[in-house]
Amino acid sequence: MWVRRKVQSGTKTGQKIGYPTLNFRAGDFSQSSGVYACEILIADKLYKGALYFGPRLNHPGNVLEVYVIGFKQKIYGHFVRFRVGKKIRSPKCFNSLDELKKQIQKDLQSV
Repeated sequence: MWVRRKVQSGTKTGQKIGYPTLNFRAGDFSQSSGVYACEILIADKLYKGALYFGPRLNHPGNVLEVYVIGFKQKIYGHFVRFRVGKKIRSPKCFNSLDELKKQIQKDLQSV
């Protein structure tokens, strides 16, 4: 099932570690928390990505974001479509941005 969402500005943490994400309002997103492989359609072009849905330190509620492989443009305010694939892992806490970056690298090998 394809989900349509509007891209919003996030905390820019992904940019700091070399993995910028597209951020979305979680709204009625119904997957369980975790990291998933996904496909994302941006301006009629299909990309692969890693989707994260779940809690983030110092953020109320759940976040919904996608790292899009091979895509670096800023498209705030644009609508995109994505569909969720296989679950890669459950959420986990990291002691540093370096730990997070290493885990993202591992996650992307599963995408």
